[in-house]
Order: sequence, then C-alpha cells, then structure tokens
Amino acid sequence: MTYNLKNYYNNINFFFLLLICILATINFFLNLPSTYIYIFCFLLIATVGISHGAYDGKKGELLFNNKFKNWKSIFYFTYVALAISVFIIWYLNPLISLIIFLVVSSLHFGKEDLEIYLDKKYKLHLFIFFLKGSLIVLLPLFFNFKQTNLIFNTIIFSKDYVLLSSNYTKLILILNLLTQVLFYLYVYLKKKLNINDFISIIFEIFLIIIVFYLFTPIVAFTLYFCFMHSLKNILLISNELNPNLFRGFQIFFKKSLFLTLITFFILIISLFFLIKFNLLENSIEKIIFIGLASLTLPHIILHSIAENIQVSKI
Repeated sequence: MTYNLKNYYNNINFFFLLLICILATINFFLNLPSTYIYIFCFLLIATVGISHGAYDGKKGELLFNNKFKNWKSIFYFTYVALAISVFIIWYLNPLISLIIFLVVSSLHFGKEDLEIYLDKKYKLHLFIFFLKGSLIVLLPLFFNFKQTNLIFNTIIFSKDYVLLSSNYTKLILILNLLTQVLFYLYVYLKKKLNINDFISIIFEIFLIIIVFYLFTPIVAFTLYFCFMHSLKNILLISNELNPNLFRGFQIFFKKSLFLTLITFFILIISLFFLIKFNLLENSIEKIIFIGLASLTLPHIILHSIAENIQVSKI
C-alpha cells in the first residue's frame, strides 16, 4: 500500500507542476482583477480544500461507534465546541492564536507531507516535520513580505504589526532549507531513505518554492492547500476505503459530501456577513485563515486519537 501511495503522491507532484505552468501562463497573458482571484481561491478552499476534513465525521463513527451509544451527539458536539472555542480565543487574543496556528499548521503540513517517507523512530522527526511545514509560512514572507504581513494584520485585527522582519525571515529560511537537505542526505546515506524518496521530497520542496515565487500569497497557499495537502489526504483516505482508487474515491465522495456542503454554506453565510463590515478581500482572508484555524484543532485531535488507537493495536 505504501508503494502505491508513493506513486500517487509522485503523480500529484507532477500534476501540481503542470497546474503551476498552466496558471502561470494564464497569469502572464491575463491580468485578472484581484477580487475575482480571491473569490476563486475562496471557492476552491471551501470545496476541494475542506473536503478531506469533511470525512472526519465518518472517521469519528469508526472510532467511537462501539464505545458510546450516543456517539454522534458526543462527537459532533465536541468537534463543534472545539472549533467555536478556537474562534472565541482568536477574537480575544488574535496574535497568540495566530502564532499557535502557524506552529500547529506547520507540524501538520510537514507530517502529512513526509510521514510516508520518514521513519518516526528518528528523534528529530517532529522537528523535520515542522521545518517542512513552516515553508508555507516562510516562503510568502520571503517572496511577498509586505503583502503577507498585510494578511497577517488583517486576521489579527491590527494595522502595522510585523510578525517576523525581512532579515530574520531570510536567515531562518536559509537555515531551514539547509537543515532539511542535510537531514535528508544523512538519512539517505544511512540507507534509511531510498533515492526515489529522496528525489520526491526535494522535488516537492522545489514545487512549493516555485508556487510561492510565481503567485501571490493567497493564490500560492490555495494551490498548495487544495492540490497538494488536501489531494494527498483524499487519495490516502480513498486508498484506505478501497484498494481500487477510483472505487475508493467514490466512497469517499459520498461519505464526505454532506459535511462538505454544510461547511461550504456556513462559509458562504459567514462571507456575506463579513462583507458588510470589511472589504471582500479582507473578509475572504479572515474566513480562510481563521476558519481553517477553527477547523484544524478538532481535525488534528481526531487524527491523533486515530493514530494512537492504530499504534496500540499493533
């Protein structure tokens, strides 16, 4: 199964490269208004992006159905309560919430990208996961420092806060990439990572760098989140549901459609509410990042519980 997943992940990377080339060409010839671009990004994240998280309901059933009679009420109440609590805490202390969100998201993104390749027995695996995932934060700051800080200020309800200076960003990014490459080389030389996996990891890092170089932060993040992070998760879940990928995807689609639609309409309603008080672009930024932060906590907790249960059964 791992071999098949690695092939699927490689196919995703090549698809991602093709997508970048097509969109870069369109962007070169067409000067689309930023409003249209923001709406397109919002729709992608509200559908493709969140769809893998919409399967959490079914995963909750698999984990808790035999343990609690009223598992649905307990599960969904807890899930929604956690999401709402993140939203409230963000409103009360947006800066601390943003920092925690960036750290947790970095770990989550890096783990999802690398765990298929790296042995978790390495003591540094969490640190490497964090370095890989934090590229999603560092690269937009490096290539589009001003615009990225404007987004940060929008979602923490500030005007002139600088999360990380330009010079520190450059230094940390260089150290990040250098540490990662040296670690992957070390693992490869120790024969704990084959040459194909090594190339796949480096190629993926290259793709992430390219997408943040070519596009604005909001577009680059949308492309990464929807067509690399989410797509990998969809393939992983589909593969678990049925060895036949197409059949597995059909099952995934049916089981996640309901919650995807509910979340989509909640985000749409939230957007119409926010645009009464904010510019459309700012409203979309708040929904995308604060909304994702609210959904990330219960999503990660559920995945951690599932992993611990699987480990205990081995």
